[in-house]
Amino acid sequence: MKELLVPVVELFVYAVAALALTAAGVFAELTSLEYLAAGNVPFAVWLAVMGLVALYAGIVALGIGEVLPRVRGAVGDTA
Repeated sequence: MKELLVPVVELFVYAVAALALTAAGVFAELTSLEYLAAGNVPFAVWLAVMGLVALYAGIVALGIGEVLPRVRGAVGDTA
Protein backbone atom coordinates (compact mmCIF):
# COMPACT_ATOMS: atom_id res chain seq x y z
CA MET A 1 0.00 0.00 0.00
CA LYS A 2 2.83 2.43 0.83
CA GLU A 3 4.38 1.75 -2.60
CA LEU A 4 1.26 3.19 -4.22
CA LEU A 5 0.70 6.06 -1.80
CA VAL A 6 4.06 7.80 -2.17
CA PRO A 7 3.89 8.41 -5.95
CA VAL A 8 0.29 9.59 -5.71
CA VAL A 9 1.12 12.07 -2.95
CA GLU A 10 4.19 13.26 -4.89
CA LEU A 11 2.12 13.79 -8.03
CA PHE A 12 -0.54 15.66 -6.06
CA VAL A 13 2.04 17.98 -4.44
CA TYR A 14 3.69 18.75 -7.79
CA ALA A 15 0.30 19.40 -9.40
CA VAL A 16 -0.79 21.75 -6.60
CA ALA A 17 2.54 23.60 -6.75
CA ALA A 18 2.27 23.96 -10.54
CA LEU A 19 -1.27 25.32 -10.25
CA ALA A 20 -0.29 27.72 -7.47
CA LEU A 21 2.70 29.11 -9.39
CA THR A 22 0.65 29.47 -12.55
CA ALA A 23 -2.12 31.29 -10.69
CA ALA A 24 0.43 33.57 -9.01
CA GLY A 25 1.99 34.32 -12.40
CA VAL A 26 -1.35 35.23 -13.96
CA PHE A 27 -2.21 37.41 -10.96
CA ALA A 28 1.17 39.18 -11.18
CA GLU A 29 0.73 39.81 -14.91
CA LEU A 30 -2.75 41.27 -14.43
CA THR A 31 -1.55 43.41 -11.54
CA SER A 32 1.39 44.66 -13.61
CA LEU A 33 -1.06 45.85 -16.27
CA GLU A 34 -2.95 47.82 -13.62
CA TYR A 35 0.25 49.45 -12.38
CA LEU A 36 1.25 50.22 -15.96
CA ALA A 37 -2.10 51.92 -16.57
CA ALA A 38 -1.65 53.91 -13.36
CA GLY A 39 1.74 55.16 -14.55
CA ASN A 40 4.04 53.23 -12.22
CA VAL A 41 6.20 51.82 -15.02
CA PRO A 42 9.25 50.52 -13.07
CA PHE A 43 7.13 48.49 -10.66
CA ALA A 44 4.90 47.28 -13.51
CA VAL A 45 7.92 46.00 -15.43
CA TRP A 46 9.34 44.30 -12.33
CA LEU A 47 5.99 42.68 -11.59
CA ALA A 48 5.65 41.54 -15.21
CA VAL A 49 9.07 39.87 -15.07
CA MET A 50 8.21 38.15 -11.78
CA GLY A 51 4.93 37.00 -13.32
CA LEU A 52 6.76 35.51 -16.28
CA VAL A 53 9.14 33.69 -13.96
CA ALA A 54 6.23 32.26 -11.98
CA LEU A 55 4.42 31.24 -15.18
CA TYR A 56 7.56 29.54 -16.47
CA ALA A 57 8.06 27.70 -13.20
CA GLY A 58 4.43 26.61 -13.01
CA ILE A 59 3.83 25.61 -16.61
CA VAL A 60 7.19 24.51 -17.98
CA ALA A 61 9.31 23.45 -15.01
CA LEU A 62 6.67 21.75 -12.90
CA GLY A 63 3.76 21.17 -15.28
CA ILE A 64 5.56 19.86 -18.34
CA GLY A 65 8.77 18.82 -16.59
CA GLU A 66 7.39 16.95 -13.58
CA VAL A 67 3.61 16.45 -13.60
CA LEU A 68 3.11 15.40 -17.22
CA PRO A 69 5.80 12.66 -17.24
CA ARG A 70 4.52 11.28 -13.93
CA VAL A 71 0.95 11.18 -15.24
CA ARG A 72 2.10 9.50 -18.44
CA GLY A 73 4.07 6.97 -16.40
CA ALA A 74 1.10 6.25 -14.17
CA VAL A 75 -1.25 5.84 -17.11
CA GLY A 76 1.31 3.71 -18.96
CA ASP A 77 1.68 1.38 -15.97
CA THR A 78 -2.03 0.70 -15.76
CA ALA A 79 -2.63 0.23 -19.48
